[in-house]
Amino acid sequence: MLGFHHLRSRALAAQGIEPFPARGAGKRSLDYLMYGVGIFAPLALMPQIISIYVDHQKEGVSLETWVLLTLFSILWTIYGIVHRDRPIIIAHALFTILDGSIVVGILLF
Repeated sequence: MLGFHHLRSRALAAQGIEPFPARGAGKRSLDYLMYGVGIFAPLALMPQIISIYVDHQKEGVSLETWVLLTLFSILWTIYGIVHRDRPIIIAHALFTILDGSIVVGILLF
């Protein structure tokens, strides 16, 4: 197994792709930071979701904008899956769920 890892590391290096997490301390810290961003950035939508679902307030919320944002998040999720990029997958899967819930809330209330 260790030999396979070494061969895979060499193949990635030959392609110019850095391993995850990166070997350098600065890049490695950035790699881990982006996991946190991928998890916590979608939480910025929570005030909008609370406003729609708890207060039943949807004034000033554009259905068209949120539908487009949902579609874009789906595309980013697919992109992350194709490129096996976990921070992109995590962030945009969460954005897809939360954006979609805003669309549903707009339609319901």
